[in-house]
Amino acid sequence: MNAPVRSRLQVTLGAPPPPPPGFLPFTGADVPALAALMWDAYRGTPDEADVGDVQGAVREIHLTVAGEYGAFLPDASFVADYEGRPVGAALVTLYRDRPLLAFLFTAPAHAGRGLGQGLVQAVMHALAAQGHDTLTLAVTRRNRRARRLYDRLGFIEVA
Repeated sequence: MNAPVRSRLQVTLGAPPPPPPGFLPFTGADVPALAALMWDAYRGTPDEADVGDVQGAVREIHLTVAGEYGAFLPDASFVADYEGRPVGAALVTLYRDRPLLAFLFTAPAHAGRGLGQGLVQAVMHALAAQGHDTLTLAVTRRNRRARRLYDRLGFIEVA
C-alpha cells in the first residue's frame, strides 16, 4: 500500500484567544479512553492505515507520549471533555525544536461541533503562553475536512 502524501502546514501563533470551557490538560490517565477514540476517529478516513486498529491507536499514543515524534509536551496537549468523558484530543510534541501537532482527533458522534477547532485553539494558546511562536503539523492531502479546519485556523502550507 502506498503511503499517503502529506503536506506540512504551519501557523504563526501571535496572541490566540483562550479556548472555551471543556478543554482539559492531557493526563496519562486519559490514554486508555483516547486509544479507542482515536481508532473511531480515524476509521473510514484517508488516515485509517496510520492507525490500523485499536491496538495501533494504543501504540501510536504510547509512542507519542514516549517521545517517538519528538519530546511530548503534556502542557500543550488537551482533551475535549463531554459529560466527564473524552471526546477528542490534541497531542503535541517538540519535533526538531518546533511544536508539532502530532495527532488531532474527535469522536465521530461529536464531529462538526467545533471540538477540533477548540482543541487546536487550546494548543495554540498554551504554546504562545510558553513562548513558542509557531505550530506545525503534517496533514494527508486527501483529508479535505482536516485541511479546511487548518485553513480556517490560519495554517499555511510550507512543504
